[in-house]
Amino acid sequence: MAKETVQAVRNAELSAEKMEKEALQKKEDIILEATKQAEELSAAIIKDAQKKAESKVNEAVRQSYTILEDAKREAENEARLLIEMAKSKEESAINLVISNVL
Repeated sequence: MAKETVQAVRNAELSAEKMEKEALQKKEDIILEATKQAEELSAAIIKDAQKKAESKVNEAVRQSYTILEDAKREAENEARLLIEMAKSKEESAINLVISNVL
């Protein structure tokens, strides 16, 4: 009977050791899986943020081109008006000189 008790205790100890090893392995597996999922989620978030940032940069560039084109058109209009004013004043000056000469 003592031999059976010792064997039962030994079997219980072996079973407990096996369960402990399995629990440690399961813990490691869970940690590895959680780490993998965290890295994948982090990569997805970074990729999304980069895509949004790139989109905003592209929109800003597009807007800057639009602003530059508008400014260019406005400057061309102002230049044309100034040229027309200068021609008008030139004609007035010529007429004034001619009227003074005659």
